[in-house]
Amino acid sequence: MRFPMHVICIAVVVVGLGVGGCGPKEETHKPRRTNGDVGAGTNDSNNTDSPPPRRPDGIAITGLKGTIDAAAVEKALGKKTRDMAACRRNHIGSLSYVGGEVTLFFVIGMDGVPTKVVLEKSQLGHWEMEACILGVARSLKFVKPEGGKADVRYTMSLANNGTDAKNWDADKAKRTLKKKRRALRACRKGGQPKHFTLTFYVLPGGSVKSVGVASGALLPAGFAECVAKVVVGQTFPDPLGSVARATYDY
Repeated sequence: MRFPMHVICIAVVVVGLGVGGCGPKEETHKPRRTNGDVGAGTNDSNNTDSPPPRRPDGIAITGLKGTIDAAAVEKALGKKTRDMAACRRNHIGSLSYVGGEVTLFFVIGMDGVPTKVVLEKSQLGHWEMEACILGVARSLKFVKPEGGKADVRYTMSLANNGTDAKNWDADKAKRTLKKKRRALRACRKGGQPKHFTLTFYVLPGGSVKSVGVASGALLPAGFAECVAKVVVGQTFPDPLGSVARATYDY
């Protein structure tokens, strides 16, 4: 059975070093297919590193020209689960509020090697961790697609380390960021990327320590770090005793 790419979501929930399904929690590792989604395996109390992903049969991920089997894609991604979890351990330090969903977009070439990998969406708000995840994703090798290149979107959710951030409306950060449009544009190289999304955390008092960037386009080298430096230097409205996550589209 084949489905158009846009209705397929491969989701792996990474909690610390564990992996959980994107649907309701299951009691066993028996493969299951629900609503066209492909999920990962459930949490295993005896293995907190990376339980194997669930592998539903008969589902394919479809690009504009080619198709690729979802189970094979999930298997390839599952091999890198621990590496992606390590990105969290190695980069966030004491920032207990960093966490959220990440969507990677792949264009898989006829030889199974990705010709494009971007961080299409991210709630993480931490550019170093995002860069690490991208690096892992770009090292993947998939099975060969049939009929042409295939597109794959892969969504995973990385839990925070105990501090929940409240989501801010973009208007709360808009006034401050508008003052820095010129500085943010200066981070671009050759006018790229034309569009990107900033996600950052505002701490009590209005300071910022963690900034992330997502885009459907390839980011020039140094762009995310440059943008982060601009935003970290600003003072935003005080979230009054809590941590706020703000998202702003350019």
